[in-house]
Amino acid sequence: MPSRVGEVHTVAASASTYLQRLCKHFGKKIDVTYTEDVGHAHFPFGYCRMVAEDQRLTFECRAADHEGMQRMQHVIDQHVGMFTKRTPLQVTWHEKSAP
Repeated sequence: MPSRVGEVHTVAASASTYLQRLCKHFGKKIDVTYTEDVGHAHFPFGYCRMVAEDQRLTFECRAADHEGMQRMQHVIDQHVGMFTKRTPLQVTWHEKSAP
């Protein structure tokens, strides 16, 4: 099961704001639960846990296969770009280390 971690570094302590906006938006189409600091999104092709810490938003993602992981990364990348048009931010992705 592929796992990846993505990070976005925000310009101000606004990671929580972005997390809540993303979760609210995703929640229109998929099962999402969230607080100010943590969100859980259940996509048809995988699962993503989002964590907001001051100036960093982290995406911890799992998918059944590589195609599902690529789809999830694409959806997250597109939406981060959409919600940060004024100050464009980009997700930096890397393989998740085994526990």
